[in-house]
Amino acid sequence: MSERNVVQRTFDEFGKAAFGSKKAGSWYRRSDETIVVLNLQKSNYGLSYYVNAAIWLLAAGPAQSPKPSQCHIQTRLERLVPAESRDRLEALLNLESPIEEEARREELLAQFHQHLLPVVESAVTLNSLRFGDGQRFVEASLVDGEGQRLLAAG
Repeated sequence: MSERNVVQRTFDEFGKAAFGSKKAGSWYRRSDETIVVLNLQKSNYGLSYYVNAAIWLLAAGPAQSPKPSQCHIQTRLERLVPAESRDRLEALLNLESPIEEEARREELLAQFHQHLLPVVESAVTLNSLRFGDGQRFVEASLVDGEGQRLLAAG
């Protein structure tokens, strides 16, 4: 088994603290109305990563551990950060960028806590996805037809 790199370890450190439940590489947070899924995806074109964030709406039907691609609402962390912060996030997630390991870890954790945690914490109900950080998550996402129908029903 290969050693995990700083991006993978930092993502798991955040996931364990914010979610606690991991299956097949994805972190899950379940509420009465949603399942939030976080997943770290390696690029096919180098040593860079993407953080996928997705929401399964339980009003559409039960699920245990949906993959991000199966969820009703899907986005990437880069779409949740302000435009002026995207280049730095991409550099932090790219192991080919010359950043000292501990600095990369600390900055990644700060990015996760500042830009990912608020939207994850807001995604507990359909209603909370219609306002504030939940609305920001939805606006930065691809929403399938079922998700659009359920969000509009409120």
